[in-house]
Amino acid sequence: MIAIVAAGSLAMASAASEPSAPAAQENPDQSAPATQAMSDLAKNYVAAYNKGDAKAVASFFAEDAEYIDADGQLTKGRDEIEKLLATAFQDNPGAKLDIAVDEVRQITPDVVISGGVATVTPENGAAEATRYELIRVKKGDQWQISHLTETSAPAPNAYSQLQALEWLVGTWQDKTGDQTIETKINWAASKNFLTRTFKVQGAGQDETDGWEIIGWDPDRQQIRSWIFDSNGGFGESTWSNDGEHWLIKASNTLPDGGHSTAENVLTRVDDNTFTWESQNRTQNGELQPSIEKIEVQRVSQNP
Repeated sequence: MIAIVAAGSLAMASAASEPSAPAAQENPDQSAPATQAMSDLAKNYVAAYNKGDAKAVASFFAEDAEYIDADGQLTKGRDEIEKLLATAFQDNPGAKLDIAVDEVRQITPDVVISGGVATVTPENGAAEATRYELIRVKKGDQWQISHLTETSAPAPNAYSQLQALEWLVGTWQDKTGDQTIETKINWAASKNFLTRTFKVQGAGQDETDGWEIIGWDPDRQQIRSWIFDSNGGFGESTWSNDGEHWLIKASNTLPDGGHSTAENVLTRVDDNTFTWESQNRTQNGELQPSIEKIEVQRVSQNP
């Protein structure tokens, strides 16, 4: 329920600002003021949601608003919706919202309908997605949510979750001192997994090859990867994203049976550059020095 109630105003604002929205094409004179209003509302709505302020969020709804959740339960009125929000914020403190708008239709200058998918990720827990249809009406000089319907959303496929890493497909290289690392990343069949191969040369060591598979774990609702190297080591990692930064928490078994852990940070600089650094490194329980930021350059778009 909270995904849709929380998504309402933000979805409306994002949808209204899409350049391909029918209303903007058919009647720009009517849509322009609405677009600006939705943009302002979105900023205020997000601020209220991030504070967990149920009263402020409820103020975006009309006094006689109706909300139907995925189980078909009807909640009528702003006051009752506020109670639902208060309970949700209490049960899920720190939850974050993300939305994808599928369509937007401006029926009249005072009525807009939009639909899409809203995803709420708790501070500790799996993300939950729901589909919604939202009707917003203009009352006086204010846009208010009049009706909100929620239905269960289909489970996300692997590609949709890994798409945020698609820019990595290609061949990359970094040089540190006399050591060179070449990495090739490509999609596996059906784009359900990304595959990475790497080769480490120089630094007075024998050449080392490695293979990594990056995929979406629908059970844990997160991106995971599994890595193997030619020396006999192997490990696994979990990936989480914060804008352009990827935190990769790795746990490895070494060829001699020892264990190591690390928190690696991959940061996108532009389409042809990213940085990589490693912190909180341990080997057999003992803290190891961090690896300072390394710049990695694209060699080719093709792996």
